Amino acid sequence: MAQNTENRLDTSMQQEVSVDEDVLALRAPLVLVRRNDQGEWIFEGPGESPRPTVRTVLGAVVNAWPHVSALAELEPGSAAVWSWDNHGWTSEFECTCGECEQPVAADLDRRTWPGELDPEDLVSVEETALSGQEVLTNILYTSGRIAMLGPGEQHRTSDQLASVAMANVIRRWPHTMRALCSVRSGYLLRWNAESLNWHEYEAV
Repeated sequence: MAQNTENRLDTSMQQEVSVDEDVLALRAPLVLVRRNDQGEWIFEGPGESPRPTVRTVLGAVVNAWPHVSALAELEPGSAAVWSWDNHGWTSEFECTCGECEQPVAADLDRRTWPGELDPEDLVSVEETALSGQEVLTNILYTSGRIAMLGPGEQHRTSDQLASVAMANVIRRWPHTMRALCSVRSGYLLRWNAESLNWHEYEAV
């Protein structure tokens, strides 16, 4: 498995963690991250907790879902929820005024769907990136279609790619929503694991 060399989290990449079975099986987006009082990481999808989980290592989660790298300040005993509206993580908190709206771990829905994207459009996704074996690093728009690839050369053969609906791509990788709205023909967007954002380059 290709490794993400940028570890922003205060935990070894070899540390065991718990991952929601539905998230691991790509049936649900990773939208809730909790740390128990001992500092153990739990990665979950939408819905009520606790949920059935599988044990894996933190490095595998960071490689498969790069948006969790932004949780460097998540302390033991706290949780963070992915906000589709704000395109980022928001912390759970204890309301003292009685008027605050607690963030809720939710699936992608029409209210937060960007108007410039068609949820049914098909995207070519490298199989090894889709499965988490490789880190998703590149978004390329060429020949009228978007391709999402792992590291390496831009060219892929058809047997290396899967056709995935745009909505499912964004559910798989929540941090790609804005990038997919801005990708231009003839240009490549590359994920920068240090700055945690996408950088645009002219495609070769």
